[in-house]
Amino acid sequence: MTWIDLGNPFPREEWEQYDLFQWETGQVQRLPVGSLGASPALFDVLQQRRTSRQFGPLGDAELADFFWHACRSLETWPSDLGFELEHRSAPSAGAIHPIHLVINRPGDARWWLYEPRGHLLIELPSASGLLSGLLAHSREVLDAPEATELLFLAEPGKTMSKYADGCSLIWRDTGALLGVMALAAQGLGLSFCPLGITGEPWASSLAKQRQLVGVGLALLGSASPTASR
Repeated sequence: MTWIDLGNPFPREEWEQYDLFQWETGQVQRLPVGSLGASPALFDVLQQRRTSRQFGPLGDAELADFFWHACRSLETWPSDLGFELEHRSAPSAGAIHPIHLVINRPGDARWWLYEPRGHLLIELPSASGLLSGLLAHSREVLDAPEATELLFLAEPGKTMSKYADGCSLIWRDTGALLGVMALAAQGLGLSFCPLGITGEPWASSLAKQRQLVGVGLALLGSASPTASR
């Protein structure tokens, strides 16, 4: 067995200022507020959660609902790190939330960045060419042409500005977010499946100075009657 030691994360004695990655952006799509209807009990969702590998088309309202409940920013406050800290549904080391979500929808070559503080999608004009190989790779793992692709992109500099040896914290943040998203999908009656691939080497090509790195991929779609554990 090979085990990669990622070190022991510890808060730095002096925090470092970090300049956030600046995205090249295009069109902006505002998403509607999530539905406020009755929701299933948490313990019921925990018992019912299953990974589904069958996907139907996902409507804009369903996608907005999913992001609203699983991913949006609930509160922000200033910090000495050079960027705001946030409260979201998923926990994050130091309330830093270094994981970005970039999505590709069926029939649309474009990739979109989800902005949790404004609950909107922002087009990434250069991503369609840079991530075309990732789409092909994803479909080799699980061919789901009607699924929406969710790429998890870490911005490690955010976490490293506060923590020494913080790599394992980033992977734990990714896992926590995946767990919350899986439960949200179950509660909303959607199909959700994390894939084992990271998104590399394509994901990091989105940033010329390698400020971004792929840390996971997942598929999301409308519910299908066929599901597996």
